[in-house]
Amino acid sequence: MNPYLTNNLFKFTWLIAVIWSFTSCDKTVNAYPKTGSSGLDWSLYPGGDSLDYLSQGYWPTFNPNTNTLRNVLIEDFTGHQCANCPASTSNMESLIATNPSRIFGVGIHSGPTGLTTFQMTSSDFPTVLYCNEGLEIGNFFGSIPGSAFVGNPSFCVNRVQAGGQFNSNAGPAITDKTNNCLSSTLKVNIQAASNYFASTRGLFLHTEVDKIDQTLTNELGIAVYLIEDSLIAKQQLVGTYDNNYVHRDILRGCIDGSAFGKTLTADYLDANGKYYVNYAYRLPDQYNPDNMHLVIYVYDKTTYEIYQVIKEHLN
Repeated sequence: MNPYLTNNLFKFTWLIAVIWSFTSCDKTVNAYPKTGSSGLDWSLYPGGDSLDYLSQGYWPTFNPNTNTLRNVLIEDFTGHQCANCPASTSNMESLIATNPSRIFGVGIHSGPTGLTTFQMTSSDFPTVLYCNEGLEIGNFFGSIPGSAFVGNPSFCVNRVQAGGQFNSNAGPAITDKTNNCLSSTLKVNIQAASNYFASTRGLFLHTEVDKIDQTLTNELGIAVYLIEDSLIAKQQLVGTYDNNYVHRDILRGCIDGSAFGKTLTADYLDANGKYYVNYAYRLPDQYNPDNMHLVIYVYDKTTYEIYQVIKEHLN
């Protein structure tokens, strides 16, 4: 046979094999879901080759999710010039310490109208601890008619309501909401896998969402918080201040730029009945990946209740 034809026949056969590998995946394990590479910035992968990412085994194969327990996200609306906030945050951290594998906290530096004097920077308090998404979330819950969120500190617990209120200020109310959620029936499961590449500061996150309770009829949303583990910066206290205060679990944004994430539409639904949402994100230069993690949660788009939350480390 003509060597030129032979060479081209080989190339054509190889191309068909690659295409087949992308279109004939095992839908049960979702090795390369139909939403796999759509919209992802492959320049964040060293070399920029999505096929190489797949061949190197970076794309996860999720095993069946056997988890049966519901986790809790406590959103702490706080501020570095709020004198009463540290004591309330400490109470929250003590509660988290009772079950750290299932209770997660996030410090959202926002007031009920977004940016207030408690979060503003000044010559005395120069460190920026707020972010646009956090201010949007605070303003959202503060603007609900009749909202009890009128100042800092304030807390949401899985965004469940008690007495018609999302936000709570008192320690016992937070504890009660947390315990009720921990003991409630799991309705949604989440799995996640991530890969971080230092040379590009590129983060690839892969998530699987399994709606266990098929009676859920409202749309579901998925959001991913970028969290800074800890940072030493000045904090106002009652009658004094602390220059070496350790701020923990600081919300630094959402990796898709949306405070309320994405809606789980049919575009993300696989043939196995589960949702697969994938992200590519460049970690801003000011953050140390060893001091960062992600909080991933799925919530009801109508009631805003968070059905499940998990934590994923970058490194």
